[in-house]
Amino acid sequence: MGLIAEIHEPKIGIVPIGDRFTMGPKVAAMAVKRFFRFDAVFPCHYASFPLIGQSAKPFVEGLGGHAVEVLTPKAGESVEV
Repeated sequence: MGLIAEIHEPKIGIVPIGDRFTMGPKVAAMAVKRFFRFDAVFPCHYASFPLIGQSAKPFVEGLGGHAVEVLTPKAGESVEV
């Protein structure tokens, strides 16, 4: 992640937070704060089936006021960034 941030400097991130097969929300928030300077971030891989995390709230809380817009569109909803 550090190399991606350093080489490409992405401004929009899509971060997995489901916790069973990907990072959990707290680790994902830590990665966003430590490695990236996103303008906006989309949490993904959550709330799609019972075995994984069902809410983006722990991710948002883990960011703890970090200066990034968190976008959580509903399935099928489009968002302009």
